[in-house]
Amino acid sequence: MKGLEVPIRKLAALPLAVGALALSACSVEAGPTISGEDLAEAAADALEPQIGARADVDCGDDSIIVSQDKEVDCVTTDPATGEELDTTVTFTGVEGDDWNIQVEVAPAEVDEDGVAEEDQTESDDSAEDQGRLELPAEQLADEAANVLEAQNGSRPEIDCGSVNIEIYVDRQHFCTLTDPANGSEYATTITITEVDGSQFKFNVSVASEPN
Repeated sequence: MKGLEVPIRKLAALPLAVGALALSACSVEAGPTISGEDLAEAAADALEPQIGARADVDCGDDSIIVSQDKEVDCVTTDPATGEELDTTVTFTGVEGDDWNIQVEVAPAEVDEDGVAEEDQTESDDSAEDQGRLELPAEQLADEAANVLEAQNGSRPEIDCGSVNIEIYVDRQHFCTLTDPANGSEYATTITITEVDGSQFKFNVSVASEPN
């Protein structure tokens, strides 16, 4: 399951007089807020294009103060198996009332029936080839467009060139996004955040201003 960053709507700022006391005492956390239900919906929106079905995500009922790198513990119910999986939603790119999220879902547990052993062997074999994992730039651009289409409701055009891209952690590839509404072009960065065999996760960051 690929990780991703999902920009979502602006929020009302929380008055500075209200906030949650930090554990280190005397400091107050304040900023825009989102309800647990709305955060869960945003996380489900992010996961849907990756798994091909809409998962049920539960992030609780409390209001959540948005701050950079803040992690929120949620639970995702696998729509195929009904299994509940620990999920971490992390706020990234926080700028005033605008922010993104990255969603990480823990892998499902496997029974000790030999399958796990086989999967581990395959994973070990793949790890040896991890540094040689390559992907056509056109396919990476298509994956990024899928993520943004699910979030924004319209599909942008993304150009990442035509070369093969070597996939490894922290690899950045610079692309150009064309807004389908007005044709404006935006600098776009795709960053590989995790590689596991032939699977990988990535973040998509789009500049706030056109070129």
